[in-house]
Amino acid sequence: MDQVVDEAGCTERRRRLLSARFTVYFILALCLFPRVDYLEVLRLLKAGEPALRPWSGVNKSSLSRARQRLGWTVMRDLFHAMTRPLGHGPEFFHGLRVLAVDGMLLAVPDSAGNREAFGKCGSQRTPMGYPMARVVAVAECSSHAVLDAVIGGWKDSERIVSDQFERHVDDGTLLLADRGFWGLARWHRLRDRGAHLLWRTDRRIARRVEDVLADGSYLARIEANKHSKSRGSVKAPPALVRVVEYRIDGRAEVIRLITSLTDHKKYPAAELAELYARRWEIEIVFDEIKTHQRDRPVLRSQTPDGIRQEIFAHLIVHHATRDLLVEAARIAQCTAERTSFTRALHVVRRSVISPTGFSPLGTQT
Repeated sequence: MDQVVDEAGCTERRRRLLSARFTVYFILALCLFPRVDYLEVLRLLKAGEPALRPWSGVNKSSLSRARQRLGWTVMRDLFHAMTRPLGHGPEFFHGLRVLAVDGMLLAVPDSAGNREAFGKCGSQRTPMGYPMARVVAVAECSSHAVLDAVIGGWKDSERIVSDQFERHVDDGTLLLADRGFWGLARWHRLRDRGAHLLWRTDRRIARRVEDVLADGSYLARIEANKHSKSRGSVKAPPALVRVVEYRIDGRAEVIRLITSLTDHKKYPAAELAELYARRWEIEIVFDEIKTHQRDRPVLRSQTPDGIRQEIFAHLIVHHATRDLLVEAARIAQCTAERTSFTRALHVVRRSVISPTGFSPLGTQT
């Protein structure tokens, strides 16, 4: 954490009561206690570390200014620095780490800056509800750890936002995605990074059958749309994919998957169909963050930079909690999926206000 603060140029030249280092811990505590106001969170931190200096002259406005001085990129860089895959070999799919990508919407306060930065649903003349920040994330299916995330607005497409991913989707990973993420150029970009893909598509994609395989799947060629609106742009080259089609419990709807795993002997179609159901693990991750951890309908911050800072702080808290759960599962010799995120969150909150637990100064007592 100190390295991230130093690299961001936030280290103070003079000694401050609300230093950048302490402000990082304070923002994380705001995410742990979302229904508690600023000064009460400060009292909770004081209860957890009696050695802290007296808080004379500290009020809500001084805490808000400390957050503004820190900025939001520090929390983003801290999230990138601390996140790591938590799953182990037995949880892999034929040696591939299984990841899922999807997006969620978070309601933010209805301030002028948030409305302009994130936008509302409805039309321009009749906007409705709160402004909404769109968070597109990549999560590890086995550990439920978020490995990368990008923040956009309500009107931003999840596909376009996801193009900003730079971490962890690479060699040795298998990325699951719903049909909303399809794009031929996106497919090639991720394949060039070494990632394998298992995506759902509709019937309009991959209709040129090249070969029918023994397990009922088939190879097909996808070409760029000749009628694309982006005239003059360089078209993505064709891609050879494997198509897997199946029904669930005899329903009429046909689930259609395309994958870069073309070896039907090593990766049978039945195993791929069963594996794709794990894409819903990321919905559990979003529920943990939105329902249990956030524990309020609207985020706190009145400015776009404050919202981005707060969202990355929530992701840091979630990843740290998930890290503890993976360690607890290892000790108990069970899978991380069998552990309770809510119970772990209660333990973390208790440790913050316990004099023998978490220290805002960065030490364990």
